[in-house]
This record gives sequence, structure tokens and C-alpha cells, in this order.
Amino acid sequence: MREWMSESVEETQRMATELAGIIPPGTVVTLEGALGSGKTAFAQGFGRALGVKRAIKSPTYTIIKEYPAEDGKSFVHMDAYRLEEGGADSVDLPSFLTDDRYILIEWARFIEEELPDAWLALGLSVVSENQRMIRAEVVGESSALEGVLEKWARAVERVRE
Repeated sequence: MREWMSESVEETQRMATELAGIIPPGTVVTLEGALGSGKTAFAQGFGRALGVKRAIKSPTYTIIKEYPAEDGKSFVHMDAYRLEEGGADSVDLPSFLTDDRYILIEWARFIEEELPDAWLALGLSVVSENQRMIRAEVVGESSALEGVLEKWARAVERVRE
């Protein structure tokens, strides 16, 4: 597990930018944290780094939004909060798990049974008005994702210097 303190929305978004430049398409990144902890800010930085031109907002009511990325792939932003009491099977998450999509899922704990064998899990928590603690770990067995996490950790340290 890795963890970092973000001192601002902009720093959280820079961290997300670094991850977007490293993570291979087809990988699931989950975002957990209370309302206001920075999940959507992270998704915005991630999407912008992929070249998404449209405004990125949390898809709380639509559950899934898909945006075209610059590299011809797409960015899938999912918010599973409304699936807390069921309905995960109606989303058909496996159809989105392809090598031509970058996938970020907020509130993924509500659809955990639909997730692949391994993913990168991020936990965000409020420390103060501007500070957020970001924790990252690989869930499941994946040496490739462990390598992504290590590379991202080095990149985040450079961002924070």
C-alpha cells in the first residue's frame, strides 16, 4: 500500500494525471471515499490527461459516462453509489472491461462481485478543508499492476517535490 497527502484539488488532479500516463487501458481503478473526498476531482484530472475535452462530472444518476480519449480509446467513469441496494448486474460492467477503455469506478464496493480478478484501489479521505489522504493498493494478484503502482509512486513523489 502507498499513501500520499494531497494539499489541494490541483495536486490531486496532478496525481491523477500521472496515473493516466502510466496505467494501461483495460485496467480498473476504483475510487472510494466519503462525499467531498476528491473522487470526482481525481477523475477530472485523469480524464483531462487522456485528452477528454468535455466537462467531467460524477455520473451519480446516469451511473456510467463514456468519453472519447485522444488515443482513440475511451474513458469510462462510473459511479456505483446508486447501486448500493442492488442492480449491479444491470450495468453489465464486463462489457466495458476491454483493452480500449480506461475505467474509473467511484463507490465500487457496491459492485465488487462484478470487478475483474485484480484492480487498483484508491481510497480518498478528507483531512482538512484542502488536504486529502490518498491511499493506493493493488487488489488481487497482478505483478503488472504492482509495477504500475510502483511507477506511479515514483511519479507522485516527483509531482510533490
